Amino acid sequence: MSDRPFDPALAGAPAPPSEALLDSLQQALLERLPAALERAIARVDDYLFDRSQAGDDQLGLVQLRELRQVRGRLVRGFEHALQAGFRRLRDPWLEPTAAAPLTLSLIEEAALDEQLAVEQLAEGQARVHQVALEALGQRLRHLLRRDELKATDDPFAPMFLADAVRKAMQAVELDGGVRIVLLKYLEREWTPALGQAYERANAALAAAGILPHLRIAPRHEDAARAPATPRAPEPGMAAAPDPAPAGVAAPAISPADQAAFAGLLGLLQGWRSANGWTPPAAGDGTPPRPISSAELLSVLSLLQGDLPRQHALAEGGGEPLALRLRQEMAQGAKRLGVAGDNLQLDGLDEDAVDLVALLFDVLLDGPQFGPEIRRMIGRMLVPYVKVAVKDRRLFLFKEHPARRLLNTVAEACEGNRGEAPQERELLNHVDRTIDRLVAEFNEDVAIFEVLEQELRAYMAQHRKRVELAERRAAEQQRGRERLEQARARAEAMLARMRSDRELPPVLDAFVGRFAAHHLVQVILREGQASPRIDATLGAVERLLLAFDHAELQMPVAQMPELPRAEILAVLASSGCVGEPAEGVLAAMHEALLRVARGEPPSAVATALDAPIPPLEPPAPPAPDPVPPGLELVAGNDMLDYDGHVLEHMRALKVGQWLQLATSPDRVEPAKVSWISPISGRLLLVNRRGIRVLVASPEELAAMAKLGKVSLRQGETPFEDALQQVAGRLKSAAAQL
Repeated sequence: MSDRPFDPALAGAPAPPSEALLDSLQQALLERLPAALERAIARVDDYLFDRSQAGDDQLGLVQLRELRQVRGRLVRGFEHALQAGFRRLRDPWLEPTAAAPLTLSLIEEAALDEQLAVEQLAEGQARVHQVALEALGQRLRHLLRRDELKATDDPFAPMFLADAVRKAMQAVELDGGVRIVLLKYLEREWTPALGQAYERANAALAAAGILPHLRIAPRHEDAARAPATPRAPEPGMAAAPDPAPAGVAAPAISPADQAAFAGLLGLLQGWRSANGWTPPAAGDGTPPRPISSAELLSVLSLLQGDLPRQHALAEGGGEPLALRLRQEMAQGAKRLGVAGDNLQLDGLDEDAVDLVALLFDVLLDGPQFGPEIRRMIGRMLVPYVKVAVKDRRLFLFKEHPARRLLNTVAEACEGNRGEAPQERELLNHVDRTIDRLVAEFNEDVAIFEVLEQELRAYMAQHRKRVELAERRAAEQQRGRERLEQARARAEAMLARMRSDRELPPVLDAFVGRFAAHHLVQVILREGQASPRIDATLGAVERLLLAFDHAELQMPVAQMPELPRAEILAVLASSGCVGEPAEGVLAAMHEALLRVARGEPPSAVATALDAPIPPLEPPAPPAPDPVPPGLELVAGNDMLDYDGHVLEHMRALKVGQWLQLATSPDRVEPAKVSWISPISGRLLLVNRRGIRVLVASPEELAAMAKLGKVSLRQGETPFEDALQQVAGRLKSAAAQL
């Protein structure tokens, strides 16, 4: 007789799915994924051997020996996890084995890296196989007669598979660094293996009559790269050679955007005239030779392949980048035989060249990047000029691939000094991305989209680490402020009760140290409505009343009795228990008796065999690591700031970025990560998620007046630089 509980909802339910069909699905995974895991282990084996030969002691022969000892158990453990998952599909009464969650606050650094690698493995496979997974999920739910199938219950789900690998690794002795390397190699091996498994499983289910009408459509990324249907050029953009790059949606340009762009072009015309950049006639009186867009692109392609000239452009020489770029283009045109020094750009081409040059002038002249990063970003100048010549929508559409790539590169480089291994590796990856852009970009803008997606995917784990660091910083700051608030409330309550009494040292220590510490702990743990607060304040009140009787030298028999239980409870919260606590209580009695006999309270010193144990109050919060050159002034009433700047600071939201001038030649980006509901102060973190400043809106406004803080003009680095270009052009026009 079955001992399973009877479920009325299952009475009369359809027969369980075909065992043969589930066996076929299980075999689709078991034939491919354990073999892929073995191949990944073999790759790690080679990697460890190479490292050991190079003399690296961190991942050497010891870890190689450990891996070879556990590789069989590791693969078998993964296979058992897959088989257990299919058993739960067949039998709904089987309970899944709960995985121990990895908590945030107590997690070790190695475990954190492993958790992030597991999550990245699952997310990457889910993204690559999204369409096939959706079809397979629908068919499985139909096969199993279930309305919902959680990822943790689906053996085909990347989350389930990645967690199965994690459990298999936890069951064996394996170095944490080796685990992370294995997960990275496994990500490469699983992509084709899972694609084949999903294809076979979908085909088997469709052949068995399970939703045979479902069709797996092309992946979203492939559809995005399909050539876009040409559209009519927008007003004011008729001369653009390429209306829209492939794969870029071309939404209508709003009148406001058109007006802003037209205004920018107007400022640009006036700026060129003021700088006298009209090509002069040749010595023989011949007019400047116009250069077509096709010829210009040829000249730029020649310059793009000339690395020394690119470095010379990026390093600069005190003159505007637009002027240096024109000089290099003139020399390139002469080398190609297109024209001599006396050449003239088409009007729209000239606008594109000068706008990109001014944009990079802002990026490269600012103190937010170090010299090495400026040279690295400067190599992107020529490809971006080519994009702007082909498609002026670069300056209008936020989702333009080239615009997104520049934003992602700036995000990776801003505030990145290469101080940690992860930061150095990120900069190296950015450098390789720029190398590919310079080497591979011809006139197909799709390369920007490919590089941006690859760089953004690489930064995914970096961002998760930053998010965790931000959450920790916010939790620490929240704890500090709760502690400050609890201390202030406890001190205020005790000061109000104590008034101006001059207490003997033992009573003063109890009220000012032990009772205050006890109240702070109770407020933090139980809240301000806890009955233990009333009990503690009542004990202090009776103690002070006894002191008042003693100071008035009233008969000892009429002195109120000290609340023994409450006093011992207060002492116990500070670790003072047993004989030391009894000694403190006896000392308090003795002090009261001596005051009653007429001794001054300040002179009453009790002589006890067990002196009062020292109580170290909780250490005050560590001062905020304010960068050099930044100072916070206590007291908002003493701050000097502009009212309109204060309103901007008060309107800041979580996620917005500021610029902190940490030295005369260094500016760091700082993000509003958290706003305190207690004090209203803002927690600012850097690109690594590390706290750099905690300040009130008034303090930020005062720092802004000193030039230590500035608001970003745009939401992204590209928008911010473009608005700075407009500001520079307006300033130049105002000086005419």
